[in-house]
Amino acid sequence: MKNYRSYKRVDPVYFSGEIFFPVGLLFVAALISYFLLYFLGLGFAVFFNAAIAWCGYFYFFYYGKSSASISLEFVFGVIVITALLLFVDYGVYALVTYQKTGTFNGLYFSIWLAVLLGTPLVYYTHYFGSNHYAQVNLASTYFKATFSVFHDRELLMHIDSIAFVNSSKHVISDIKLENNICFYSEEELSEMETQSKYYHLNQSTFSGLIHIPFDADRFQISWFSIVEDRYYNIDVPFPMEKLELEEEKYPLDEPKNIRGKKSKRIYLHIYQNGGFKLYNDDTVLLDFEANNETEITEEQKQEKIIANRRCHRFYDNEERFSQLIERIKNSNDIQERFELKDKLVVWNLEFEGLDKRNYLEINDNYFKYYKIEKEAIAEPALRHLPRKIIFVHRGSYLRTWMRVHVDVQKLNQKIEEVLAAGSKNQVLFSLDFKDAVAKDLIFTVIGNDKKIVFTGWEIEIDEYRKKEIDDEHLEQKEDETKRALLKEGWDFIFAKNYEEAQKTCNAILLIDPQYASAYFLETRILWYTKGFEASFKKRKYYFTKTQHEPPVNALIYNNYGCILDRELRYEESLPYFEKAIEINPKEPIFVCNLGEMYYKLKQPEKALKEARKAKMMGYQSAMLTEIITNKGKIDSDKSVLK
Repeated sequence: MKNYRSYKRVDPVYFSGEIFFPVGLLFVAALISYFLLYFLGLGFAVFFNAAIAWCGYFYFFYYGKSSASISLEFVFGVIVITALLLFVDYGVYALVTYQKTGTFNGLYFSIWLAVLLGTPLVYYTHYFGSNHYAQVNLASTYFKATFSVFHDRELLMHIDSIAFVNSSKHVISDIKLENNICFYSEEELSEMETQSKYYHLNQSTFSGLIHIPFDADRFQISWFSIVEDRYYNIDVPFPMEKLELEEEKYPLDEPKNIRGKKSKRIYLHIYQNGGFKLYNDDTVLLDFEANNETEITEEQKQEKIIANRRCHRFYDNEERFSQLIERIKNSNDIQERFELKDKLVVWNLEFEGLDKRNYLEINDNYFKYYKIEKEAIAEPALRHLPRKIIFVHRGSYLRTWMRVHVDVQKLNQKIEEVLAAGSKNQVLFSLDFKDAVAKDLIFTVIGNDKKIVFTGWEIEIDEYRKKEIDDEHLEQKEDETKRALLKEGWDFIFAKNYEEAQKTCNAILLIDPQYASAYFLETRILWYTKGFEASFKKRKYYFTKTQHEPPVNALIYNNYGCILDRELRYEESLPYFEKAIEINPKEPIFVCNLGEMYYKLKQPEKALKEARKAKMMGYQSAMLTEIITNKGKIDSDKSVLK
């Protein structure tokens, strides 16, 4: 629109080190000028500066040019550069004059220094200040909104413009339309992968971040509907008061007055007969069922038809394109889909054959998106029909791994069939996944005691994420198996059935040779069956095998400390308990065991210190109580060790 200005992005500016290159050149030139002034005089210094100005500018001015004839523009440039060099050299001249005559003109030098230092300071102040002002001005003039435009795939159109306008301030939004959406034939779609196919089938005409003027009071849109052979040019009041704005929180490194404000995503749906709906998740902003067409010339219509046709591949042919238009005109699909967008049905959904940790995300036919748990979707409720059912798995993290794309028109036909069979106005969608990997799904529509198998769907599986989920399930199953075997192994030990305990231990290590807890189990079996020497000789082996799991590694060290304790080798046990504490300082039993060794070694201060520490960590035992009661001094007659 003439005399209207739109949002123009202002990129932030940063201080660049490139300035040091010309400053460095000026410094070198000034240094040479100093020696020329001091030893040869003013004339040589002036000549030197003029010469380097000529040579340097000659190189840059004529670089890449076929002609090197001297022009007035070149001479003027040399004069300017020479003047700059001589101005910089004034400081050198003042220094040489002072050194030779003792005369120093403080006023002139101060002016020179102020200009020399002040010029870049003023320049960069203006440079950064004007940029900051421009960003603040944009943030106070426009707010951000993600904007998406949709229309029925078969309602072929050429959109000329969409704009949010503040007519009083003559500012307008920055929506740039490309009109490049390709209409693929059935043959082309059948050759695509499921993901690509539905991307193109549901592709928006426009989707992106736009900037809308504050206090916008008009909404304007114009388009040519090729199927209807009508042009619409609409200009209506815009209800700015219905939009709720909030502070933009990102990016965090920008100040609040530059981040500005934003609104929730705004959607525009364009329909037949010039109808359209503008809304966000909170409210409907504009809703028109129809609008009057605007007359344009046949030549203008043909330009728009040709522009649209050239966006297609198969239909970039006048005859095929004409046949497509006729087929669309003769069908009632656009009108049927238009009516279905508002249809509400009491329905619920149940699915079987998948892990219980899946929840759903629904894209419905009203273009609403919501998340819902399995239990909640199983409850009947008045809802729009589902267009896409997304399965998200809760594992170590959330994985969106499967999408069921639904043909809403075909689904509605099945719903009508089951509702016609009785008086109940409620349907159940039953999804039975026999084999999700093979996409073996039985989708049943159930209502009024009637079941109809629905086949108007396609499954899209993210194989990479599916493999991640399967691997995680396998890992969890293995972990459960290992834990069960480990418990069984300890049960055998408590029953003194060491042979079966060893078999169980071997079974665990066959599943996972890195399972550290199995090695701890094995150390106990070895001690019970082969005795101290056999077990003690293999200590380094078990330390190495469990070092990747510090808690178990600490248990192994503590275990050997306990074995040495049983052998009455208290002094030798100390390093093992200390190492266990070093590896896992949060385990109080290790601290208590260390205190017990000091107690037995008759080192009361150390024994009492460790015992009190273990007690503060929440540990309790008869030995701990004895050490604290006796203040670390062992009483052979009353000790639990007796």
